[in-house]
Amino acid sequence: MLSGWNKLLNTDCVVVDIGPHTVYPIFRVGHTSLMASANNTYTNKQIAECKHIDILIRDPGERFVSGLNQYSRDNNLEVEETWDLVEQGRLVDRHFAPQYMWLFHLYKFYKGAVTLKPFSHIKKITNMHEKKDKRKKVSVALLKTFVEVDYKLMEHYNETTQLGDLIKEHRHALS
Repeated sequence: MLSGWNKLLNTDCVVVDIGPHTVYPIFRVGHTSLMASANNTYTNKQIAECKHIDILIRDPGERFVSGLNQYSRDNNLEVEETWDLVEQGRLVDRHFAPQYMWLFHLYKFYKGAVTLKPFSHIKKITNMHEKKDKRKKVSVALLKTFVEVDYKLMEHYNETTQLGDLIKEHRHALS
């Protein structure tokens, strides 16, 4: 699974401070709102300075559908056409990449403690809600390889652990 995600893994990694919160923004998990609310930004090697990072995890099914719809709109494609390309292994994108892959991306620069929080926790971090899309989303079947490991991550809500331990626990998902 890793080989298809080089586009995500080779981009800049960003963590933000919003008031007392240090948060890792993930696409389709409040990314735009968190970035717009940021008081301070850490990029790549600067992230190692962080003492603790909160990571919001969205329901994987909702995020997959939302991300596929967003990618389709951004690229003038029909959602079903996009789904077919993803299902065939011909398309991957940060909008619907498993949140687990985002953790792997963060691990390139940060080896410390993280706490996974449900997406609803964003209300305790910021009142901003940027880019609320009111268009109806086209439903699609969920692809196991894009959601399975993220459902397992949800079992770790509100637990503080070392990022490396969390990645190792779920690394079998990459096979």
